[in-house]
Amino acid sequence: MATRYLFVKLICDRMLTNEQFHDALKNSVIRYFGELGVSRIDPRIMKFDDVSSTAIISCNRDATAELLSALALVTDYAETPVCMLVLRVSGTVKGATKHRK
Repeated sequence: MATRYLFVKLICDRMLTNEQFHDALKNSVIRYFGELGVSRIDPRIMKFDDVSSTAIISCNRDATAELLSALALVTDYAETPVCMLVLRVSGTVKGATKHRK
């Protein structure tokens, strides 16, 4: 199955841990697409950096649009405002993290 990688920047008032980020992502996908959607989208956190508040998330290539919408719909976690900005989508991890010059 083909995979897409999303480079995501997390903007919030306090730093979230990897577990909290995972919960926010999972809850958003379940809320909007259900359990079947989670298995179809197959979101996985490949890397999370709590210092820079960035993450690399993989998903099924055919469900990239659904994951993008689930990330856009995350507005808070534990009563803290949160915004997840997708900075880049790529077919490889290296491409997702590559910086433009």
